[in-house]
Amino acid sequence: MSQKKVEAYKEYKKNKDKILKKEKRMRNLELGVIALVGVAFVGWFGYSVYDSAQKAAKASEAEASAEVTTTELNLTDFTDYLNGLNIYY
Repeated sequence: MSQKKVEAYKEYKKNKDKILKKEKRMRNLELGVIALVGVAFVGWFGYSVYDSAQKAAKASEAEASAEVTTTELNLTDFTDYLNGLNIYY
């Protein structure tokens, strides 16, 4: 081994506990952030589904309670016009 590698190994061995603790903290922090993002995504997805279901329920209630309007149409003038056209055939 070269002298540089030996020095690096000695430094690693001397600070091994600190290095391992730091790596463990970083791994736990990464897992925590991933879990937080996962929970946020599941919460957002659940809220979106719930909100869509509520909107659909309100829309169906509005359709059920909507008043039906009827319109009457007087077609006598139109039928008279059509009858007048049939005379010339």
